Amino acid sequence: MVSKRMSFGEALRAAMSQAMESDERVFAYGQGINDPGGFFGSTVGLCDKFSETRCFDVPLSEDSLIGMGVGAAIQGRRPIYVALRFDFLLLMMNQIVNHAAKWPLMFGYRSAVPLTIRCIIGKDWGQGAQHSGAYYAMFAHVPGLEVVMPSSVNDAARLLLASIQSHLPTIFVESKPLYDLEGEVELPILPLPLGQASVVREGDDITFVAISHMVEFAQGVAQDLAGKNIQAEVLDLRTLSPLDENQITASVKRTGRVAVFDVGWQKFGLAAEVSRVICMDPACRLSSPLVSVGQKWEHTPGGCFREYEHYPIQQQVVTELLRLF
Repeated sequence: MVSKRMSFGEALRAAMSQAMESDERVFAYGQGINDPGGFFGSTVGLCDKFSETRCFDVPLSEDSLIGMGVGAAIQGRRPIYVALRFDFLLLMMNQIVNHAAKWPLMFGYRSAVPLTIRCIIGKDWGQGAQHSGAYYAMFAHVPGLEVVMPSSVNDAARLLLASIQSHLPTIFVESKPLYDLEGEVELPILPLPLGQASVVREGDDITFVAISHMVEFAQGVAQDLAGKNIQAEVLDLRTLSPLDENQITASVKRTGRVAVFDVGWQKFGLAAEVSRVICMDPACRLSSPLVSVGQKWEHTPGGCFREYEHYPIQQQVVTELLRLF
């Protein structure tokens, strides 16, 4: 096994390429998938390598396109649909929720829907409400759907490969700030089991539960708190569904404090689910209130300056957390 330094987009491309090489049932499609930019470098060259039979551009018709993917998956193929923005999945809700998620149950689990849907959350684009939605909690609420949200380059490659190999329909969520990352990727890529959180920083004073690009944000907050002799443990959930409840409760039992770092809106989001998990475990006892960190309760404003004020600001979060001690 060797390692190679890659960008976030290159790691996703490597995972797709490996999956397509090892399994002829895998194919990829999406609007502009063969453009020179190739979804920030994540699909460049796949068409040349595998031909337009297995990597092809499609028209703007999201509901029909996901319906095609569901049908292909039921017939034994493993489609990867690449959507540029998460907001576009709202146009696919009928196919994803009413068909992809429910099909296995309706047929006694004798049929699978191994469909992977890649989508990007548009934070840092400054493009406003219709291109910045973080709707993953809606999909995580639906039984039968997997929701995957990597935070690092190597995890992105391994989790995408696991998503493609899964027998369940999987929403693979990529946050735009992650495309600025570079890191070492182990080759050949080994799939990372879904539902396993990772401790990216150890600590005994408070648990930080984070996902996607908020893992890096949480680590920055933890570093600032360390200067005040407060040691935060940072959990990278990696997947929202399945959720590693055991890892969350094990950490909270030790620290007695918890802050949740969410990519989306705070209401009805990750903090609510973490609260449910903690409250249902009789061994979990908090010594201070849970802190929720996430977007303000409004749609993302247009323009980079207003967008910056919309999302959590590190020093403000540090100040809020210091009040717990």
